[in-house]
Amino acid sequence: MRILIVGLPLFAERLCNALKEYDHENSYFHLDTYYSKMDQIKALYQIRRADCIVSINGSIITSRVFDLAFKKKVPLIMNWVGTDVVKSTKAFIEGNFHQNYIDNAIHFCEVEWIQEELKEIGIDAKIVNFAVFKKTYELKKASSDQLTVLSYIPNKRSNFYGMKTMIRMAEELPSIQFLIAGNKGEEYAPLPPNMKALGWVEKMDEIYEQTHVCVRYTEHDGLSNFILESLARGKQVAYKNDFNYCAHCPNEAALKLTLLDFQERFKSGNDLLNPAGAKFIQDEFNENVILGGFIQKITSAVEKS
Repeated sequence: MRILIVGLPLFAERLCNALKEYDHENSYFHLDTYYSKMDQIKALYQIRRADCIVSINGSIITSRVFDLAFKKKVPLIMNWVGTDVVKSTKAFIEGNFHQNYIDNAIHFCEVEWIQEELKEIGIDAKIVNFAVFKKTYELKKASSDQLTVLSYIPNKRSNFYGMKTMIRMAEELPSIQFLIAGNKGEEYAPLPPNMKALGWVEKMDEIYEQTHVCVRYTEHDGLSNFILESLARGKQVAYKNDFNYCAHCPNEAALKLTLLDFQERFKSGNDLLNPAGAKFIQDEFNENVILGGFIQKITSAVEKS
């Protein structure tokens, strides 16, 4: 098969490269149809030649790529990842959507809560993951002698990703060190004295080595790569969504109680390692499970289309 992968450029290119390395029977091509005009032009030709199009991002709003795929009768797989569900739900409620995108595309998503949200707009999606973790990390006790909490919050839409919540946690829990990667925190200055905004970090290994607990507290989320990465490294994880080997924190009160519990365990000498979480990633997100399973799902979808 000849498979064209489009959508969110970082994840689409990463998946394409992983599939090329893993599978030599099929051909995989990535085009950045979001930001590259050259790739947008190439897509007009490549779509006609493809046996299947995989989009790392779903939509029920007008897309030239999707329209051309349907016109040329090329099977289209939409991999829904999170914010795309929010945008499409809004479009569905407003009546500004294409029913044929719902009916004629093949729909994948990564987790149950996204699957349930998609059902509300008439989409029956299969759970199919595409994030791969090849590396196995040596689980080491964090180097910091103070309970250290890490969260990834980009500068753009930082409140959506929980910046204000993390600041409140730092203010209410002054004996815990909070690290924020991806954000300089300039618009929130002065930050609490126990919080450091690190900005963009090139070498996350050094930050993870200091960290006991990773927190993800967004307004809405798909299956975050930060969560999977943290579990792979054997970190304790506090997550707003209910996911395997993570402490479920659906509100700020639960998050605070969870952090206090980790603090008590830390004071009692617990190393706070999460080997079960690391093993879960090794078992369920390795190449054979993720890439092998993804290829099988694509093949099956194309055969049925």
